[in-house]
This record gives sequence, structure tokens and C-alpha cells, in this order.
Amino acid sequence: MNLQLVPLDEFAEQYGASTPRRQFLFNQARSVISLLRATGQVKRVFVFGSFVSEKPNPNDVDFFVVMTADFTTFHLKGRIAEVFQNEACRIRYGVDLFWVTEAIGESHIQDMLEVFSRDRQQQYNPIVEIQI
Repeated sequence: MNLQLVPLDEFAEQYGASTPRRQFLFNQARSVISLLRATGQVKRVFVFGSFVSEKPNPNDVDFFVVMTADFTTFHLKGRIAEVFQNEACRIRYGVDLFWVTEAIGESHIQDMLEVFSRDRQQQYNPIVEIQI
């Protein structure tokens, strides 16, 4: 599995600037990251799929997010709550967000990353972890 750890500004330069579509999607993804940070409980954000490929016009951004072990969506409201509802996040931001809490354990997180690192033809694609 090809996993890179990069700061958000470097991620923007590398993946979010080359085409108008990438610029738009990066701005949407940055909004989602801001909302995740607003919870105070985001631990890790991984980006996978076509946005971290060389495709000039990806359809969306795929996130896999790890939250603190005690995180719950029960008291979330408004836009922060929408981020954790996959359909709402996809419609509003163009981001497919899959999330877990770190309570599932590192081995399960690694298993999920392994699945997300493969395309439909089972070829490996990069995964980028954004430094939070």
C-alpha cells in the first residue's frame, strides 16, 4: 500500500490546483476538513480514489476519517452533522466520507485502508493522509 503523509497546503498544491474541477473539489474538501476539526475529535483524515490520481477531472473526493474512540454524532447539529451523513456530505460537498472511531483498533483501520487502496481492477492506488 502506498501511503503518504502531507500537510494540507502541500496536498492543495499537489492535488487541488491543476484544473478548475480540482480547485473546486479541493475547496469543498477543505470545508469538510474544517468541519471535522470543529468537532475537536478528528484524529486522521485519509484521501483515496481518483482525487489522488492523475485524473484531471475527478468526480468527487473520497475520505476515510478516524475519530477519537469516544466520538459520537448524537449531539451534532447543522453542517457538522451533515458531514457524517454520507449522502448529505456527497450532495453538499462532493465528498464521500467514510468514518470510524479509533476504538476499532489499528489493525482494522489498516484493513480498511488496504481495501480503499485498490481500484475496481484491484490495482493499488495511493492514499494520502492529511496532517491534522
